[in-house]
Amino acid sequence: MVIGPAAADERRVAVTVFSRRAVVAVVALCLCTLAGCFSWTEDQNGNLQSAGLPGLPLWKSKTPPPPPTPAQMGYTPDEASKLSGPILVEPPDGSVKTYRYRYYSTGHNNCQEDLQKILAARPADSSSLAPYCTQPSWALPTSPPSESVPPESAPPQSVPAQAPPPPAKGSAFVF
Repeated sequence: MVIGPAAADERRVAVTVFSRRAVVAVVALCLCTLAGCFSWTEDQNGNLQSAGLPGLPLWKSKTPPPPPTPAQMGYTPDEASKLSGPILVEPPDGSVKTYRYRYYSTGHNNCQEDLQKILAARPADSSSLAPYCTQPSWALPTSPPSESVPPESAPPQSVPAQAPPPPAKGSAFVF
């Protein structure tokens, strides 16, 4: 073990080498991004979905993006008011690279039946994600507050309710 000024010189050299490598890595990443050799995708909420080379992601999010609202899909407010219930979500597979969504009219929601047909026609050895039905947040029914809550368990009126923290963005993005 080296003691004294020689040890300080070794630490300084190690820090300098590490710093240079970090700078080179950051510059290389910036150049790749500017040259179009690096890309990423985000869902409509700004959450990172994939990162890597264009057309060849090196990392993909495990959580599927939430279904877009009818307004985001181009429906007029009048058309959107006629949609309700679960949405059939078909994840990307070998032939299609994006999520597909099937919206249903109020009173004619056949999501579960259509899902069963798709799953029955799907090969048993398929490695792609399975389709599913989901209840979108914009279609969830809002129920009035229950009157059965005892007053002592109800929150005081002078303390405002805290909103949940926003979801972390890009927390799994690692090089």
